[in-house]
Amino acid sequence: MKKLLSMLLTACLTLGLLTSCGSTDSGIMDTAHANAVAAGGDSNLPVITWKMGSTWGNGNVHFTVDQRFTELVSQLTGGRFTITNYAEGELCSAGELFDYVSDGTIQCGGDWGGYWSGKDPTFELLSTVMDNFSALDYYTWIYQAGGMECYKNMYGEYNMEYFPIVTNPCESGIRSVRPINSIKDMQTMKIRLGGVMAGRAAQKLGINITTVPASELYESLQRTVIDGGEFSGPKADDSLKLQEVAPYWCAPGWYQSAGVNGVMINKDAWNELPEEYQQAIATAAQTCCGEQLARYIWNDMTVTNQMLEKDGVTITSLPEEDMALIRKTCREVYEEEASSNANFKVVYDSMNEYRETAQAYRNWAGDYGFGFNYTD
Repeated sequence: MKKLLSMLLTACLTLGLLTSCGSTDSGIMDTAHANAVAAGGDSNLPVITWKMGSTWGNGNVHFTVDQRFTELVSQLTGGRFTITNYAEGELCSAGELFDYVSDGTIQCGGDWGGYWSGKDPTFELLSTVMDNFSALDYYTWIYQAGGMECYKNMYGEYNMEYFPIVTNPCESGIRSVRPINSIKDMQTMKIRLGGVMAGRAAQKLGINITTVPASELYESLQRTVIDGGEFSGPKADDSLKLQEVAPYWCAPGWYQSAGVNGVMINKDAWNELPEEYQQAIATAAQTCCGEQLARYIWNDMTVTNQMLEKDGVTITSLPEEDMALIRKTCREVYEEEASSNANFKVVYDSMNEYRETAQAYRNWAGDYGFGFNYTD
């Protein structure tokens, strides 16, 4: 990071002021320039302002990651490159964000790729997996095992650059109004379950999936429009207070063993940036990704204790034979999609190659690889 800042200060001596990729609003530009001078002193690097939409609402734990990313970009550029965050609905709906960034209506957007699975289910594989990667697996695959190229290639087909900004731990599981102890129990319930692939797996398992927007999840559980549903990890679930209307919690969240959120960047806007600002974005994204991985895990740990000790939540689990059937079904769904979707196959093959490399390490590391609990 210090090296990057040194590069930026050195570049001040050689680069001219660029304005083509900044906002045309003189008030915003004047404010940005004043902030930049205050933060980084006099500079010949351009003062640039961007807008960043989001698939997440204000106050959502995922939206705070978008905000942290833009904060880091500003810090790395001495305040001369400012990205203003807009929550879901302020610039466009979550479903419109992809096209807004792709066509350059706004420069960038904080996303979860599962929203774009209607364009290609491959986007879902880049943002969530069933019964597969952990958050640490996603992080390692992205930065060490070729995963980043999968994102660049897939989003690149739609005129965008892409950078992951957080790898999420597994989702909580299904919050329900009555206990779930088996697949058979779920077959008698109406359940909200996100994701195209998870929906296909659920269908094979005989589970009735009902579509409910996250913003309506609390009320739908309260009014028993649905009997159970998932949202995200414990911290995010707590932001919706789902434990108030769904006191039972069937874990673990097999339908999303890990996830990824990132930032989409319009390719034309990206190409107009000085190299120093492009590097600042890449550095900010990777810094944010590692920082938020630790934050998410710790927050989920502390909120889990709160839910069990103070909120009266009861955790249930599925029998081993049911989990074995779920694992078999999830792999069938992925293999079926890979057999007919070339993009999906490229990503899925890359993920499987990572798993093959990790197998021997996981075997000998055992409990010490990804942690264990004392039993006494």
